[in-house]
Amino acid sequence: MKAGRRAFFVRRRGWAATLLSLVLLAQAGCGGWRPWGGEEGGSAPAAPHFRPGFNLFSPEQDVELGRQSAAQIAREVPLLGDEEIVGYVRGLGAKLAAQAPGEKFPYQFNVVSAREVNAFALPGGFIFVNAGTLAAARNEGELAGVVAHEIMHVALRHGTNQASKAYVANKGLGAIRSVFGDGENLGQVVSSIGGAGANMLFLKFGRTAERQADLGGAQLMAAAGYDPRDMAGFFETLEREGGQRGPEFLSDHPDPGDRVASINELLPSLQVRTDAVRNSPEFERVRARVEGRRLPAAAAPERKGPREPEDVEPATKRPPPSSAAAEFRAADGSFAFEYPKNWDAVQVGASELIFAPEGAYGRRDGAAYVTHGLFVGTVAADGGRLDALTEAFLQQMLRANPDFQVREAPRRVTLSGREAFATLVVGPSPVTGKTEVNVVYTIPASGGRLFYLIQVAPADEFDSYRPAFEAVVGSLRVA
Repeated sequence: MKAGRRAFFVRRRGWAATLLSLVLLAQAGCGGWRPWGGEEGGSAPAAPHFRPGFNLFSPEQDVELGRQSAAQIAREVPLLGDEEIVGYVRGLGAKLAAQAPGEKFPYQFNVVSAREVNAFALPGGFIFVNAGTLAAARNEGELAGVVAHEIMHVALRHGTNQASKAYVANKGLGAIRSVFGDGENLGQVVSSIGGAGANMLFLKFGRTAERQADLGGAQLMAAAGYDPRDMAGFFETLEREGGQRGPEFLSDHPDPGDRVASINELLPSLQVRTDAVRNSPEFERVRARVEGRRLPAAAAPERKGPREPEDVEPATKRPPPSSAAAEFRAADGSFAFEYPKNWDAVQVGASELIFAPEGAYGRRDGAAYVTHGLFVGTVAADGGRLDALTEAFLQQMLRANPDFQVREAPRRVTLSGREAFATLVVGPSPVTGKTEVNVVYTIPASGGRLFYLIQVAPADEFDSYRPAFEAVVGSLRVA
């Protein structure tokens, strides 16, 4: 299925086994400012446009969150005290940050005394570079590529964008309207998504964010007088060496070869100076100082919170649903239910969520999918009878997914003590290639919206998921 198409199916007791696959439209992160290169009307192709995505936090709160996290990291990892090495990195960082688009964050740079090749950025401009990265870089341009990449994570506010989506997934759809407006302070909000400090919500990003940081970082390098080909060269160096992979560079998403190709495709749109800086005596001197030190190994901070769909690849085996339950409650009180505790709760849109075990959801071609689990959300309803609203909702989905069909017409059921409908829909899964069973539950919700809950599982596994699905439906409460 292509992005923007949704399919949904489920089976109730006594219904024939069937299939459904669920596809959700991913939030786009492109558009907005045009900082460098590719002048309008010129012969060169235009450089890509990026802008910060959905965010519940203010730029000032980015800085506060980053400062809290940086203080915790400083307590947990050894920072290098060599003034010459640290001073050089800070000077290089300041040169690149001066060209950064967006908010003028108070960028700060520190060096971690660790031999692994790694670098990470916290909200508000707090950037850490492992000393091992200086040793791995072949010239100043390659190191500049690392730093520019991290600066773009800050400028595009990727950390608090992820934290915002995690908060909404944890607290409910009403959080978009109520966060910071109902008495919750910043500490309460961050605590609800796994706690402040070195939270990997701020440190590990999905394909879209990584691509933006790569391409935006290449543009930043050109603006600061460097050659973006050195960023690509650093990827190639680490790919050849293997084994030394940080959470940003050479992560499993996207493939290093794809990242190199993307940068090379961008080059014609950039104004790269013929005398671009490739190396400097200062870099060579600092690199020699790093290589002369005995650096310890340092583990990366543990990631907390639900994973982004693009971080998860389909798994051949998924853990069975836990008998222990976690509760999800919309912040505005519009609905609540319990779901298996070993499932992730992932926000994938302004009014759409996934509840599924890791490996049973992900993203392909810009769209999210579910193979085992739940798709929950609301859509605008302009009034009218529930049967008509349900039919309109189903037809919208089926028009976008012609391979699926209603196996059994909507039947009246009781949910949360009120009239609702359950519909059986079937079709072939584009992910597993197997037939899936999906049931779509619809019920009126507060605010003139239609609430839906879609259970998804392959036909040959549905019986093993039935108890968990029935427990979810039995616990559902809709205002």
